[in-house]
Amino acid sequence: MAEEHHHHHHHHKKDGASLFKQRSLRAIETRKKVEKLLKIAMITLAILMALAVIASRYIM
Repeated sequence: MAEEHHHHHHHHKKDGASLFKQRSLRAIETRKKVEKLLKIAMITLAILMALAVIASRYIM
């Protein structure tokens, strides 16, 4: 009986390790999203710069 109760209690109250794991997973997901957005921004910037260089050659 005591074991069942303990398990039930453990299930509701999260311990430090599971909270840490949850935060870590969330941080990893967030970092992946930010990295993806930065990659898109960098590629967009590179394309715009290349177009600017090509445009300036034709304008000059």
